[in-house]
Amino acid sequence: MTISATRLLVQHRRVQVALWRMAVSDDNVPLHGLTRRSFGGLGVAAVLAPTIASAQRASESDRYRPQNHYSPAKGFMNDPNGLIFHQGEYHLFYQHNPFEAKAGHVHWGHAVSPDLLRWRELPVAIGETTAGQAFSGSAVYDRDNTSGLFPSKAGGLVAIYTRASDMRQAQEIATSTDRGRTWHAYPGNPVLDIGSFSFRDPKVLWHAPTKAWVMTVVRSREHRVMFYASPDLKRWTEVGSFGHAGLLGVDYECPDLVEVPIEGGGTRWVLFVSINPGAPLGGSAVQYFVGQFDGRRFEAEDGATRMADFGQDFYALQTFADVDGPPVAIAWMSNWLYCNDVPTSPSRGAMTLPRRLGLRRRADDWRLVQTPVALDPLAGATFLSGPRPRGFGLLASATLPPGVAIEVALRLKADPGAILTVRLGNARGETLSASFDAGAYPGFLVDRSGTRGFRHRYMVDRATWSAPPGTIATDMRLIIDRSSIELFGLGGEASGTMLQYFASPPDRLEVIAEGGAVTLIELGARGLKF
Repeated sequence: MTISATRLLVQHRRVQVALWRMAVSDDNVPLHGLTRRSFGGLGVAAVLAPTIASAQRASESDRYRPQNHYSPAKGFMNDPNGLIFHQGEYHLFYQHNPFEAKAGHVHWGHAVSPDLLRWRELPVAIGETTAGQAFSGSAVYDRDNTSGLFPSKAGGLVAIYTRASDMRQAQEIATSTDRGRTWHAYPGNPVLDIGSFSFRDPKVLWHAPTKAWVMTVVRSREHRVMFYASPDLKRWTEVGSFGHAGLLGVDYECPDLVEVPIEGGGTRWVLFVSINPGAPLGGSAVQYFVGQFDGRRFEAEDGATRMADFGQDFYALQTFADVDGPPVAIAWMSNWLYCNDVPTSPSRGAMTLPRRLGLRRRADDWRLVQTPVALDPLAGATFLSGPRPRGFGLLASATLPPGVAIEVALRLKADPGAILTVRLGNARGETLSASFDAGAYPGFLVDRSGTRGFRHRYMVDRATWSAPPGTIATDMRLIIDRSSIELFGLGGEASGTMLQYFASPPDRLEVIAEGGAVTLIELGARGLKF
């Protein structure tokens, strides 16, 4: 061992001891049975985090803090990972720097929720060690103890993640028997090491037809998605690959393979692959492929490149394991081009709203359908309600309390060539808008060019999505938080996610028809509590 390596190890141990002393002396943040052994095995995993969802509460020092999207109390957050529903709780693990609101020193942060809406932050689950950072991965319930790592046949949770250093990325596992509160690194780690510096982000599922665990993982710089099979989560054999497809970008990242129901019956497997940088709007984005999977090989049905979201701030989509019904997914709501610069404090990074996934066949194309979870438990004051007759100009308006998060839902029928716009504004002349255009090339538009709270050279002002020719009737649903806007339209086919930053909070909501008349068959706007 070199002198510099010895100093690094000593420094790391000192940090561990200091954090352990903090952990056992802080009465406000219990560590749920964390032991010195598990603390040392998992690295700096005991960095403290509040046990209540203070991450959901805005403060005077942070006017951009989301009210209805998960964000940690402090530090930096990016990719979701380890998503699973277990014993009545949705577990959201995520890439997290607990030390500062900048990317780096990656640990697994952790939060739980009974309903995907109200999250409770827990202590860091898996930490950085002298072997490297804890990059993305997944979690599974080894209910039959196939791994042999649990004291009883009842099994437990297994996390599969990438241990990443500057020179090597390899896959490790850790176990939990207390509902994910504490984790114990497997002594035989790593379980999969091919000697690569760009081999990461394992997503593992149980493939019942072949009675095996299947890992989907990327050789990122080579633009290859690899498939491995295992009987016990410890011994892995390469069984197939898919790649050099779609948008390559610089790296493939954060793959997910999931079986998705088709409207009208049947299913297809969908392979999600994130790329960074190299997205159509710059930076990071998520693409998907539709096809068949037999436990070894994924075969796409066509060569189309399809994007999961038309905005600039949607990355690393992942689905929850062990959820009944259609898959539930969540993504990181930011972009690697400017995520370290957005004006939020003391934390940076938020997740999108969770959404159910489906597939729709339209002519010769496949469309991913995304339906956000119902927000009724968060419903606050109603600002607008009821239909509006066919009209032109200002169709409806309402005054908004400062800083309120809102949901706007409507169904419309437009004259050909008409544009329906939902616009937020303030007395300083700032605006944020979302529109449906029933013109020759119909579709949706999100426009954040009128906000002045934060600008960046890599942020695009507008994002668009094209509907089938001739579309003049659609639904549109908007969820607008303090620093984001999410649009869902055309029965979930359109999904657009953008960060947005007003210099002063918007205080007015308007619904406007231009270029022709529009009928609002349904209209509702309500505040969302936190």
